[in-house]
Amino acid sequence: MKFGIRELLLFVVMVGLLGCSYVFVFKKMDQNRLALAQQVQQKQKALTDLRDATAGVESLDQKINDLQKTILFFDSRLPAEREVDTVLKEVWQMAQDNALQTRTVKTLPTESIASVRRQPIEMSLSGDFRGFYSFLLALEKLPRLTRVTDMDLQKINERDGEMTAKVTLSIFFEPDSAPAGTSASAQ
Repeated sequence: MKFGIRELLLFVVMVGLLGCSYVFVFKKMDQNRLALAQQVQQKQKALTDLRDATAGVESLDQKINDLQKTILFFDSRLPAEREVDTVLKEVWQMAQDNALQTRTVKTLPTESIASVRRQPIEMSLSGDFRGFYSFLLALEKLPRLTRVTDMDLQKINERDGEMTAKVTLSIFFEPDSAPAGTSASAQ
């Protein structure tokens, strides 16, 4: 085989064709491939971010359901306004059942707290400390929401185990004017 001008010219044209195909075809295809790979990477990152953001949604739904059950539980423990007298009679009866003498019962002004109302009741009791302790335990077991907000105990020196107590109870209730489950912002 001889290498002449014709063969050399054919070789140069072939190398030129290869160079042109690299510049005009392969380089553009490589740029397109890199751009597509970058788009895929961005979309995968967005998908990962979305997956991370929605991971807590199912547990959030469960938490909302749990909180709604808790609200219903506490609503069931709130007496209606007209039942506050019944709760007061129960407290009075519990004091008598525990051998306590009720000296005074004084209702203080009613206060509104969010969608419930609070009726503070100041009671003066006297009797045996064990009976008073049993009274507090029974008060804690009431099916209605009650809270001891203030307590002043004094020992009677003449009698062993005897005491007087000034207790402020708060009875929480649902106002008659508001339907069950409404909030203060809805009123």
